[in-house]
Amino acid sequence: MMAVTGEIHADEPGFRLSFDDVYDTDPDDLWEAITTPERLARWMAAYRGDFRLGGHWQALTRDGEVYCDGEVVSCDRPNGFTTTWTVVGEAPTFLTVRLEPEGARTRLSLQHEHVTRPDYGPGWHTYLESLAWHLADPAAPKDRARWDARFDELEPGYAERLAALTR
Repeated sequence: MMAVTGEIHADEPGFRLSFDDVYDTDPDDLWEAITTPERLARWMAAYRGDFRLGGHWQALTRDGEVYCDGEVVSCDRPNGFTTTWTVVGEAPTFLTVRLEPEGARTRLSLQHEHVTRPDYGPGWHTYLESLAWHLADPAAPKDRARWDARFDELEPGYAERLAALTR
């Protein structure tokens, strides 16, 4: 089992997700894994764009359509970044990622604010586990079946936690 921890907090609008895990790599390698299109495609999704302060990016669906886009509003390589995150047809949200060395490993903390869709919880959790799978075997292609199975396993627990938060 992975060490990813995910928390759900009330936010206006919607809710805020916070995740935390420690990865078996240094900050520079982890930065490359989470910001370069070549590496993102192996564990998350196809991306295009310019990942720098003021840069714009797009994440693509499996069919090559734009799923979401954003603008990098703060960027401190390799310590972290904040970007807008706007899924097509939805209100903008904010994603902040921080990297902190812990010996030979690196802690990644992710916070996604103003989220309104319940699938973001199990989605981010599964993506962060996928990141660990990628770091263990960087040349391996993305394993969609493994991702789908893990998402399906996590989804009921996140739905329950979100329902408890909104009661």
